Amino acid sequence: MNSTKKLFMLAMLLVFGATTAQAAIGWAGQIWPTTGQTRLPSENIGVYLQIWKGGCTDVAGPCADIEAWLAYKTASAADYDSVLMTFNVDIGSNDEWTANIPASATVGGEDTYFYCSIRDISDDSWYFGAMDQAGNSPPFTLHIQEGLSFDTPVTFSVDMNCVNPDLFASGVFFTGDFLGWSPCNPNGGMSDVDNDGIWEGTFVFPAGSNPSIQYKFTRNDGVNCGWECGGNRLATIEDNGLAQTLDLQVFCCETWGPESISGPGSYCVSLCCCDQELWVRLNSPYNPPYFTDFSYVPGCVDCDNPDCTPGSGDIIYEIRQGGDMNWYLVLCLLPEAGRELPPGEDVYAGCFCITIDNILPVEMASFDAVGMEDAVQVNWTTATEHNTSHFILDRSTNLNTWTTVAQLNARGESTSASNYSFTDANVEAGTSYSYRLTVVDMDGSSTVHAQIASATPQGAATVTEFALAQNYPNPFNPETNISYTLADAATVTLKVFTVTGEEVATLVSGAQIAGSHTVAFSAAALPSGVYFYRLDAGNFTATRKMLLLK
Repeated sequence: MNSTKKLFMLAMLLVFGATTAQAAIGWAGQIWPTTGQTRLPSENIGVYLQIWKGGCTDVAGPCADIEAWLAYKTASAADYDSVLMTFNVDIGSNDEWTANIPASATVGGEDTYFYCSIRDISDDSWYFGAMDQAGNSPPFTLHIQEGLSFDTPVTFSVDMNCVNPDLFASGVFFTGDFLGWSPCNPNGGMSDVDNDGIWEGTFVFPAGSNPSIQYKFTRNDGVNCGWECGGNRLATIEDNGLAQTLDLQVFCCETWGPESISGPGSYCVSLCCCDQELWVRLNSPYNPPYFTDFSYVPGCVDCDNPDCTPGSGDIIYEIRQGGDMNWYLVLCLLPEAGRELPPGEDVYAGCFCITIDNILPVEMASFDAVGMEDAVQVNWTTATEHNTSHFILDRSTNLNTWTTVAQLNARGESTSASNYSFTDANVEAGTSYSYRLTVVDMDGSSTVHAQIASATPQGAATVTEFALAQNYPNPFNPETNISYTLADAATVTLKVFTVTGEEVATLVSGAQIAGSHTVAFSAAALPSGVYFYRLDAGNFTATRKMLLLK
C-alpha cells in the first residue's frame, strides 16, 4: 500500500475510533488475537478477521467485493505498516480473512499495536472499528517478550469430581496455544494415579517457548472429544529452570434448562454439582410463587429428550427473587446438608427431568400432617390470600372415600404468611390417615389443593418408627416447631444448617426416651433463607428443609 493510502486509513481510524462506517459492509469483527496477549519476538503473529456482507459472504468462497488490510506498528514507531489480508475460510455467513504481523516487525520488551480495516470494492467505502473476540475496540495491543531460558516441565491439574465419569471414560486432556489447540491431543494426556478425582499431566516447554500460555481442558467419552465450557485459562511460566505445577482448576461444567416456567409440567435440565446454580424464570402472577410438589428423575427420557447423559445425586431447589425483582426457580446439586463433598462423591453433572405438579392458585406455602400420640396434627401455611372465605379439611384412609373433619375460617386478604393448624383427635393409633384441603373463595368457588398429607398416630406406648416431620409453620418468622418420633430410647442430636453446610444451632444433644417429641426453634438472629435440620438418633438419620422469611 502506498504512503498516501496508509495515511488516509490512519486518519479514518482516528476519526471513527471504535465506531463503524456501515456502508455496504454489514459487519466485521471477532479479531484474533485479542488485545493484551503476550507473544514472542521470534514468531510471525497470525491475525484473523471475520466479515459479513449480505448476499456476498453467505455464498461459498471469498466475497469478491471485499479487500481487507492489517495495519501494525511497534509502540515507538510513528507510522503503521500494512499488509493485504487473504481469504482463509467460510464461517457460517461470514468470510474469515488472515495475515501475519511479521517477526521482523516486533521487538522484545516493546508492545505492538494493530487493527484491521475493510474496503468494499463495489462502492469504495471503508469499514473501521472491527472489535476483537473479547469485545475490545481497536487499536489492539500485544506484549512482546523473550522466550524461556530453560526447558521447563509444567504440570497441569484439574478436579473432575463434579463431572459424570461417563463423560471422560476415555481420558482427560489439556491443550492450548502451545499444542495448536488440538483437543484430546495425546501430548496433553492426563491421569488420576491415586484415584482422588484430580487428574494431572506434564508438558515440557522447550527453551524459547512463550512463558505466557493459554489453555483449556477437554474430555473424551469414548466417542466424542468435548471441550470444557468457559473462556481460555491463563498462566505464566516462571523462567527459572525449575519444574512448575499450575494451580488446581475445576473442570468447567455448563448448566442449562428452560428459559422460563409458566405452569405445571416436566422440564429437562442439566446441572453441575458443588456450587453451580441454574436459575429458571418463573412466569407466575403470584408473589412469591409456590409449588404444590417438586420431583425429579435422572435423565430426560421422561421429558422427551433422550440425548443427554443422566445425572446423579440429589437436587436441592428453592424459589428466589433475583436482582431484577423477578422470581426464579434456583436448582443445584449438593451433598447432604452438614457434609462437605469428599473426593469421588457420587454427585456430579448430568441431566434430570424435573416435574412441577402445580403452581397454586392460592399461594399455599406448606401443607403437612404430623402423627402424634392418639392424634394427628395438620398444619398449613398460606403465603398470600385474596378473597378467601374458609378452608375445608377432608380425611381418608384409602384415598378414595373422603370425610370432612374440620372447617376453618381464612384471613381473607393477606400479603404475608398465615399459619393454620387442626388437631384431629378422632383417630385410632396405628392407622394411616391422609388429608386434603379445599380452599373456598368469598364467591363460593372452591379449589382442591393438589397435595395430600399423610400421617399415622401412635399410642402412648406404641410408637413403632423413627421419623422426622416437616417443621410447622413453614415458612416461618422467626419461630417454628420441629416434631419427631423415636421407636426406642436413643442418643439424639437435632441440628440446623445453612445450605452451605454451616451449623447454626444445636436443638437437642443427649439421650431421650421412646415416643413423640417436639422442639421449638427460634431464628430471630438469622437472615432469611433456606435452612436444613437433621435428626440423628442411633442408626437413624433424616434431613428436611425449611424456609425463614422475614
